[in-house]
Amino acid sequence: MGWGRRRWELSKRSLLLVSGLVAVLLLTTAAVGHVPAAGGAVSTTPQTSVEPVEPASSVEVGAIVAFMDSEIPSTMEDHDTPGGVFVLVADGDIAHAQGYGHTDTDQDTAIDPRRTRFDIGSVSKLLTATAVMQQVEQGRLDLHADVDTYLTEVRVPEAFGEPVTTAHLLTHTAGFAEHYLLGSMTSQPGQVAPLAEILSPLPERVRPPGFAHQYDNIGMALAGHLVEVASGDTFEDYVTAQILEPLGMTRSSYGRPVPDAHDVTPHEMVPGLGTTGAVPPVYVTATPTGGLWTTGEDMAAFMLAHLADGEHDGTRILESSSVAAMQDTQFTPHPASAGIGYGFFEHNPGPHRGVQHGGSWVGASAHLYLLPEADLGFFVAFNHGSGVEFTHTLIYEALEHAFPEDHAATAEPPADDTDLSALAGQYRWNRHDRSTFMRLVSTLTSSRLQVTDQGDGTLGTTMVPFHLLPDATWLPSDAGVFVERGGTGTLVFDTDDTGAVDGLHAAGAQLFSMEPIAWYDTARFVAGLLAFFLAVALIAAVGWPAGALRRRLRQRGEPVPADLRRARRLTGLAGGLMIAFGFGLLAHFALDMAGLLQVSLALRALLLPLAGAIAVVALDVVVVRLWRNGGVSLAGRLYHSGIAIVLLAALPFLWHLRLLGFHY
Repeated sequence: MGWGRRRWELSKRSLLLVSGLVAVLLLTTAAVGHVPAAGGAVSTTPQTSVEPVEPASSVEVGAIVAFMDSEIPSTMEDHDTPGGVFVLVADGDIAHAQGYGHTDTDQDTAIDPRRTRFDIGSVSKLLTATAVMQQVEQGRLDLHADVDTYLTEVRVPEAFGEPVTTAHLLTHTAGFAEHYLLGSMTSQPGQVAPLAEILSPLPERVRPPGFAHQYDNIGMALAGHLVEVASGDTFEDYVTAQILEPLGMTRSSYGRPVPDAHDVTPHEMVPGLGTTGAVPPVYVTATPTGGLWTTGEDMAAFMLAHLADGEHDGTRILESSSVAAMQDTQFTPHPASAGIGYGFFEHNPGPHRGVQHGGSWVGASAHLYLLPEADLGFFVAFNHGSGVEFTHTLIYEALEHAFPEDHAATAEPPADDTDLSALAGQYRWNRHDRSTFMRLVSTLTSSRLQVTDQGDGTLGTTMVPFHLLPDATWLPSDAGVFVERGGTGTLVFDTDDTGAVDGLHAAGAQLFSMEPIAWYDTARFVAGLLAFFLAVALIAAVGWPAGALRRRLRQRGEPVPADLRRARRLTGLAGGLMIAFGFGLLAHFALDMAGLLQVSLALRALLLPLAGAIAVVALDVVVVRLWRNGGVSLAGRLYHSGIAIVLLAALPFLWHLRLLGFHY
């Protein structure tokens, strides 16, 4: 292969790594994966299956299976997804288990629901919650006691005069600040520090515990560490011995491989090319938050245990009261909104209440859904990051086939003349980093909901950049409460003491609690302003040597005022430092995905913004002298003044994004 071809392959692989990172940053290695030729077809023919069983209930299993066998292959083809698995459990048994496609675009290994392992991402949190409840049953943990009474190596920061409890951790209401995925991945299994080391120090607390829901990996990792402290085992060993082995989940483990199992290869879409390529597997460092590799049939055993009050195949892993506590509503932001139990997110599609949890990781997506009253469970997983957009949607649509009478269009309450313009605007998922340098990435990639006053008494919503919630129209139902037209969803707005809107809650694949975004903090404005500042910095950096070369070619040797010489040097230096930092940050993000979330030494050594800030302040001082002392052309003074003013304005912007200083 020639150098030109190799360079193109490396470029495509870099694009795949970046796209995988973006997928992770939405809900996200040294080695690189193979990228197939453009336009390669993905086979989604159903593979190994378990024949449907006749359920004792009235659930139309045949209709569900027929729908999934038709819809999953077409959905996979639409999203260029190589492989997937679907498992349905009903009436205490596996009703259907089906594999689709292949483990890799370059291999003929078919997906086998018995042997093929998928990375299920945050669905793993359900095993963490199960492990915690086991320790509660044994009296080693109290759901409502201060977690600091158990901890020895990690301490929860004091704040608000209220302790954080285990219940807060399991409901994502502990109130920790979001440190956007920092320290959450490694390129190799086994390269993971102890949980106590990963968690220390814990992030600051930004709201009282139990006050608001914010999806919280730190809280769930801390819950897993409580299991370690209470049991005396490592988290992975405990879950293996007390959950996986008792349930016969012999092909499940944190990391990989295990004997007699076939692992899928993660895949992502190549940006701009519209083709799928393999990406290197990456692994979570805090395994209570994710990282379980498992098969469809192993997850069936887990679902069956939770549908049978904690018992499966003669083995009990939980008491029925613990299962009920996990599935009952333990926190909700509003009585009209779906909430969360101890681990499970609530979903209210109709009379048959559901509980669920989704997961997304680099090149992987999964979703688990239970309807306890109907004794029905769904599990789907795919080896492509795009699955985060459709895993839950497939299940929701299958529910319509299982219970068509429950999913009839809702009656539309009469629209009134209420002015809805005050509710319109853009809202951001409150899982937003305000503390570290990842604030920039969080600002640009966090899920955002655009709410529009449609002028007819209804609201319209669209979620970007990924459709984790479908586009919908909402009609007023009560003060601050809206119901979905033709559906069962709710949209609930919060207001402060003055009546101004300060948040909303929307339930979909999980509970999304969101907050209004100020115009200066929108992704479009921040990206545009950052591009402007970098463009000016580039002009300044290039202008210094370009001007010197031009003057030399013209052989202009007349004396130059000292302040002008200083202004030229400081302009080039300040611009060069800012550009160097910008390129360093991009290279850090794009070329070292594992190092990105570990905060590499290279990033810690990038003191360029601080050095640039000093150069900018010095430049502004010299520019003042240019205007005061004269001796410089008007064009020269305007040029250096413009650069100085723009770069000075960039400093508070960089501080706002936590890019100026040591915000790690």
